Amino acid sequence: MGNLLSRLTIVLAALVVLNLQGCATSAQKSSGMRNALATGQFDKALAEVEKEAGSDDVMVNMNLGMLRRLNGDYKGSNAAFEKAKNQIEALYSTSISEQAGAVMVNDETISFEGDRYEQVLVHAYMAMNFIDMGDLDSARVEILQADVKMMEWGETPEEDPFMRYLAGIVFEALGDDDDALVSYRKAVKVYQKTRDRQGFGVPVQVREAYFRMLARNGLRNELSTAKKEFGMTHWQRPDTRGQGELVMILNNGLAPQRHQKAFQTWSTEMSMNIRIAVPDYPQPPRYVPRVKMSVNGQNALLETVENIDGLARASLSDDMPVITARAIARAVVKKKSEKEAGERSGGLAQLAMLVVNTATEIADTRCWNTLPQEIQLARAWLPEGQYPVTFEVIAEGGRVVDRFTRKVTIKAGRKTILIDHWLAPNTTRGSVLSTANSGGRY
Repeated sequence: MGNLLSRLTIVLAALVVLNLQGCATSAQKSSGMRNALATGQFDKALAEVEKEAGSDDVMVNMNLGMLRRLNGDYKGSNAAFEKAKNQIEALYSTSISEQAGAVMVNDETISFEGDRYEQVLVHAYMAMNFIDMGDLDSARVEILQADVKMMEWGETPEEDPFMRYLAGIVFEALGDDDDALVSYRKAVKVYQKTRDRQGFGVPVQVREAYFRMLARNGLRNELSTAKKEFGMTHWQRPDTRGQGELVMILNNGLAPQRHQKAFQTWSTEMSMNIRIAVPDYPQPPRYVPRVKMSVNGQNALLETVENIDGLARASLSDDMPVITARAIARAVVKKKSEKEAGERSGGLAQLAMLVVNTATEIADTRCWNTLPQEIQLARAWLPEGQYPVTFEVIAEGGRVVDRFTRKVTIKAGRKTILIDHWLAPNTTRGSVLSTANSGGRY
C-alpha cells in the first residue's frame, strides 16, 4: 500500500510539474517579445517570433507580419499576413470539437482567428506594405478584399473607419475619383457609428477629404448639406494648383495586452464557489503622445484616425458574457470530474484531478499584441520640391519627449505617403517614401 501511495504521489508531482509548465497564458509567453518591442529592439522581438515561423497559427503570423514590417522586410511581412488571412478563412466556422474541448480544458484550445477589427487590419497593413514598396495597384487589391471581408459580416456589417479612410487615400492617389468619394463617404458614416468604441467622432481631415471630393465631383447639394451637418459652412475648396500632397501615417504606441483575471463565483448547479479565469485589460488606456508635424512653415497636430486600444477593449467587453458563461460551464464540468475521480479511486485521485483542473484553467489572453495603440494621420499641401519634415512627440503637460526628421520629395499633382512607427523615444521606424499619381485635378 505504501509503495502504491508513493507511486501515486510521484504521478501527482509529475502532473503538477507538467501542467504548470505547459499552461502559462499567452500573455506570459509573449512578455519577452513585448518588452523588446516596447524598447525599440525590433530585431530581438522578431527573433523571438521567428522561432515559430512556418506555423499556421493566425496570431503568430499577425505578429510575424508586423515585426517583419518594423524591420523593413515588407515582402516577408506580407507573406506572413497572407498566411494569417488564409488561415482565418479556413477557420471561418469554428468546429464543434473545438468548442467541446474548450469546455473540458480552456478557451485556448479554440483556434485563434482574431477579432474582426484585427482581421481587417491585416488587410490595412498589407496595403501599407504595398504602399511602401510603391505598388498602389496591389494596395488597392487589399482594400477591395477588406471591403468583401467587412461586408460578409451580416446585414449590418462591422466596418473599420480607418480602413475606409485609407481606401479613400489610395483611390484618390490612383486618380479614381468615384471610388475615393464612395470611400470617404463611408468613412464619415463609420466614424460616426463607432464613436463610442473609439472615443471620437469624424476627424476634421476626414471631413475635409470628403468635402474636397464632393467639390471635385460637382455635388454641390451634398456638399452644402455635409458642411451644415459638421458646422463647417465657411469651408472653401483649397487651391492646390502646382502643389502635391504629403500624407503622414503614424503608428503610435503599443496595443494593450490581455491578462488573466481569476476569481471565485457562486455556482447554483454545484451549490458552491468555483474558480474561473477570464481575459481582462487590468490597466486603463495609456496616454498616447500627441505628435506635431512641421514642414515648410506649416504646423499640424496629427489626428487619431484609429483607436486600436478602444477597439480592443470594446471587442472584449462584447464577448465577455459568452466567455464568462463558458468559463462557468467549464468549472462545473471540472468539479464534477474531481468528484467522480474521488468516488472511483479515492481522495488522492481527486486531489490529482483538482491539481490538473486548476493548472489548466487559464484565460485566453491571445490577441494581436504587436499592433500600435493608435494610428494617427496628417495631410499637408506643398509646392513641388524637397523638404525636411520635423515631428515632435509631445507628452502629457506639453513636454517634447522625442523629435525626428524625415526628408520628402513633393511633386505637383501627386501624393507622397510617409508611414512611420513610434513606440518610445528613439524607437521610430520610418517607411520608404512612396509617391503616387493623384491625377492632379484639384
